Amino acid sequence: MNSSSNSERTRLARELHDGLAQELAAFGYRLDAVIGDDNLGSNNRSTLRELRLSLSTIINQVRDEIYELRNEKVKSFNQQLIDQIQTLLSSTAITYEVTGEIFIDPTHKFELLRAIRELVINAKRHANCNKIKILLTPSEILIVDDGDGGVIDKENSFGLTGVSERLLLIDAKMKITSTPAGTSVSITL
Repeated sequence: MNSSSNSERTRLARELHDGLAQELAAFGYRLDAVIGDDNLGSNNRSTLRELRLSLSTIINQVRDEIYELRNEKVKSFNQQLIDQIQTLLSSTAITYEVTGEIFIDPTHKFELLRAIRELVINAKRHANCNKIKILLTPSEILIVDDGDGGVIDKENSFGLTGVSERLLLIDAKMKITSTPAGTSVSITL
């Protein structure tokens, strides 16, 4: 990767750390203070604890992103993918399976991981699925969920648009097939 890409990644990591990560941590500390208030009812405390757990997961994701931006070649793509999926689904009952092997050009790794992350988040939030399978082959990544299907582009919703834009940057193509038995997303490299 050329030095301008590396410096941009470093700049972005610094901005995430000094901005978003710090703000999320401060929000977490304030939330902890509210949870510890003796006047808070048990129902509200329980709800706030769930929110705090979700916030902690988000903070860990941001920290992982900062780490990945600064340490591009530390882990294989497969290991980064598994770590990412595990983090994304840790607070859910959704199971996952990653099979196969793939070699990804290091200059494409970040964009591809972010695209897959968005697709898994979509399945988690919108598909009502129980399982997500990811099959890695030398020229394709197939992401399949057993949810309700019905994937559509929504106005003022930019998740799938962002995925398409990321894949375009690395000359990859995406095909989505959605049925009532689930959704399949093929990323062709």
